[in-house]
Amino acid sequence: TWSQTALNNQSVYSLAVSGNNIFAGTFFGGVYLSTNNGQTWTQTALNNKDVRSFAISGNNIFAGCYNNQGVYFSTNNGSTWLQKNQGWNPIPTVHALLVINNYIFTGTYGYSVWQRSLSEIIGIQNISTETPSAFSLSQNYPNPFNPVTKIKFAVPSVKQASLLVNLKVYDITGREVQTLVNESLNPGTYEATFDGSKLNSGVYFYKMTAGNYSETKKMVLIK
Repeated sequence: TWSQTALNNQSVYSLAVSGNNIFAGTFFGGVYLSTNNGQTWTQTALNNKDVRSFAISGNNIFAGCYNNQGVYFSTNNGSTWLQKNQGWNPIPTVHALLVINNYIFTGTYGYSVWQRSLSEIIGIQNISTETPSAFSLSQNYPNPFNPVTKIKFAVPSVKQASLLVNLKVYDITGREVQTLVNESLNPGTYEATFDGSKLNSGVYFYKMTAGNYSETKKMVLIK
């Protein structure tokens, strides 16, 4: 026999579980979360998308969306979500998601299968949704580092709903070695992870640009 849960007024296309959390992807109602086997449901911050698929890797939740909305990503059970659609033009409808062998795969409508490095896609996390008063770029920690370090930065409220933020790493000659962030971000405080395991020891620089804001800081990789 079947009994209906408290989520009784939505068309549900996808389901996923992470620990005690059950996620339901709905038809233009976004993602709902239950922590008590469906007795109650809470709509997450992704509240107006048609969610067709999920993939979960540790604390990382990916949602594939209909209507050319691509992939969204959350590290905090849906309290906040980031778009992860860089490199797609146009952004596809995503019907299927799979995480395996350190890659995330997307099955799309009309554009076949795409893949992206899992370590690259989860390299940025929203650590606070409080709105900062100004842009800021913090010193990486630890510094010196070997081989991983974290870089915190803040995005204030601007006229547009979101702002294209770019964070890149350069070697001492000015050659770009890695792009850490290149996406539109809502106001908040973020943390990006830089992995220098494939680089030589030395001095590197990281530069953040967003609108008219630009700042560069130095860091040292010691192996």
